[in-house]
Amino acid sequence: MSDLDPTLPPPTALEELRPKAREALLAARAVFLEEGYDGAKMDTIARVASLSKATLYAHFASKSDLFEALIRHECRAVNASLYRPDPGNPRMTDELRKVAANYRQIFIHKAGIELYRILVPVAPRFPRLARTFYAEGPSATIRQLADYLGVLRDTGRLRLPDADLAARQFLALVTEDIKLNGALGLPAASARQTEKIITSGIAMFVSVYAVAQQDERVTVD
Repeated sequence: MSDLDPTLPPPTALEELRPKAREALLAARAVFLEEGYDGAKMDTIARVASLSKATLYAHFASKSDLFEALIRHECRAVNASLYRPDPGNPRMTDELRKVAANYRQIFIHKAGIELYRILVPVAPRFPRLARTFYAEGPSATIRQLADYLGVLRDTGRLRLPDADLAARQFLALVTEDIKLNGALGLPAASARQTEKIITSGIAMFVSVYAVAQQDERVTVD
């Protein structure tokens, strides 16, 4: 697995929380990553956070509530770190390239991948956890890109009937290889392979949706 991109910081920005809740979440993050969901104990989390169990339960009524809060904050922090494409840039392909490169970093973020692995097996038992993850993570990311694509459509640069679908398609094109590799712990693509994946994904997307413009043509080696 390659080194993390320094532009994508670890998702631990919890400054907006009350101090004890923040300490509880940081402790929970460490314990869940070490023990997994089923192995993690509220007693252990309270001890690591230097809190009493009563204080911990005053903030989070159950282990599932605590894990849900952790997932929510992780997702929001990651989304906050993602590149916001500029619809004012006449070079749409440059913006799409930045989106793709930045988005791929999610799938090589070690702690994020490990939390995802913890979530997947417990999701059938706790469907609310799955809904929270999807709403705060993938759905929010798709919505952000869809908003950008919608502006390009409204300004006549893209022909697309469904901005949400187009956003999903673009992200799939530029991350298809890395999602499974990240979840399974397989090596990430090389820099050369990554460049080819991103470039070909942009080329396919532009060939379908872009209004013909000379400066938006993409060459794939």
